[in-house]
Amino acid sequence: MILVTGGSFQGKRVFVRQYLGEQNADGTVWTEGAEASWEEFMDGRFCRDFQLFVRRVMEGSAGPSFREQKGPAMDQILEQLLEELLAGPKDRVLVTDEIGCGIVPADAFERLYREETGRLCCRIAGEADEVWRVCCGTGIRIK
Repeated sequence: MILVTGGSFQGKRVFVRQYLGEQNADGTVWTEGAEASWEEFMDGRFCRDFQLFVRRVMEGSAGPSFREQKGPAMDQILEQLLEELLAGPKDRVLVTDEIGCGIVPADAFERLYREETGRLCCRIAGEADEVWRVCCGTGIRIK
């Protein structure tokens, strides 16, 4: 798996297209985190907006819900998400926005979402073959 991260609107998808071999001209389809079902996201080769997919899972609109659950139930769902992602296509490119920078949200759910997404991304980075950070359209390989 290849993880590509960076701030919003920093050119991550263009970077993937240019430097990591996305064959968009032949009809490659991006799996959108804001819309995909659990199954679609787990099967996708080019997955973007991972942070939005995590939000949807946490809110209960994709896959198992843990919005009202605490402790072990939440941990189990995040483990399932991680395990299924890692068991999916070995050549998957997972693109996510960095959401942990900036002002800490006042809302408890927003803080939890940000923390859990960051933890997942750290674990995915640990298992990924490559990790790239994109800023101003320029990719920097960090693993």
